Amino acid sequence: MSKPRPLDPKVLRHCAGALRTLSHPDRLRIVEALENGPLEVSELTTRLRRPQATVSQHLMRLRAHGLVAAEREGRVARYRVAHAGCLSILGCIRSQFSK
Repeated sequence: MSKPRPLDPKVLRHCAGALRTLSHPDRLRIVEALENGPLEVSELTTRLRRPQATVSQHLMRLRAHGLVAAEREGRVARYRVAHAGCLSILGCIRSQFSK
């Protein structure tokens, strides 16, 4: 069995930033809420029971790392998971930590 090659430092820095962004429980809850499809900010605030400003700040951080994306429909933005790795991380959390 061959030894895996070390990851490129640039890739590791990007992953570390994404993991830092996902390390907040509310941000994980946002990704979890978006798992089944796009949602508006108002829908996320209801599900998370957090103020709109708080949810918007978390979405801004997630967007900055390319983890979620927004699609505009007139004045309304619908957010969706933009990086499948987020869903893989949720799967790991479920299988490893929710026992």
